[in-house]
Amino acid sequence: MSRDALVYAGIDMPVGMWMLFSITNSLLLGIVFALLVDSFVSLSIAGIAAFALFLAAIIIGILHNVLLYYGKRRSVQIEKMMPDSLQLIAANIRANIPIHKAILLAARPEFGLMARELGILGDDILSGKPTDVAFSDFSKRIRSPLVTRIATLMEEGLRSGHDLAGMLEQVAYDIREFRVLEDEANANIGSYVIFIMMAVVIIAPVLYSISIAFVDLSDQVKSTLNVQELVGQASLSGGSSTLVGLVAGKRGVSTDSLVLFAALNLAASAAIAAILISVLQTGEALQKLPYVPAFVVVAEVLFFVSIFVLKAVLGGFFA
Repeated sequence: MSRDALVYAGIDMPVGMWMLFSITNSLLLGIVFALLVDSFVSLSIAGIAAFALFLAAIIIGILHNVLLYYGKRRSVQIEKMMPDSLQLIAANIRANIPIHKAILLAARPEFGLMARELGILGDDILSGKPTDVAFSDFSKRIRSPLVTRIATLMEEGLRSGHDLAGMLEQVAYDIREFRVLEDEANANIGSYVIFIMMAVVIIAPVLYSISIAFVDLSDQVKSTLNVQELVGQASLSGGSSTLVGLVAGKRGVSTDSLVLFAALNLAASAAIAAILISVLQTGEALQKLPYVPAFVVVAEVLFFVSIFVLKAVLGGFFA
């Protein structure tokens, strides 16, 4: 799995070296974070070790998903250039240029990553590798069902003696038509994406901050009250001293705990929302992976800024 992920991402590194790199760095980061947590909450040696291993496993999973993300991003860039490159290869074939030279001539610099892959494909065929094997290897270097299907069509067309140029032109036309339908689908779900983004990144942080600001304000008001005197007055007047104690007494959960809970909840919600938007827009959970840290940072910053502003405004108003 790691070998395929390295190939898809275009990283020329042995699997063993990548595993050593990811495991070593994950363990170091896990130990550092475990020691930071131990400075706030006293943990035993076994607790620190277990927490460090747990964090290391999570970081290894994150690194692997980042590797898959780069592989998918690379395939998306190649897919964008696919119609133009196929059209150019078809034109070269119609000009009676051999297949390997037609592919090499289509490897233009403006095609970016696609030019590099076409260059490798043409060189493989020119070096004597069977054409069907060269196309099969080409599809194995790219994590894309579209590229795999096109490579299979090329193999079958070469075996059967089909009109290769006409087939490539038709495939290029079909890809462009599919892109038009994909853009229409993205436009139709745009309202859902905006709603999810607004709810998680803006509305939720503001609502959490309002709740916590009023809780903090109520604590300030309670601190000015004499609870025992209020309970005594309620008893003399025949009122419920228990109710007065509940209203004016101290809460079992501190404001700092509520802030921590809200911050963690917002981070999880923002990450899930980013993944959901990626699935809605592309059908892939990892294709919009940069949305996750962006959503989390925006939500957390808005949350803490809103708390600061509301406390300042309400504190000055009720002072």
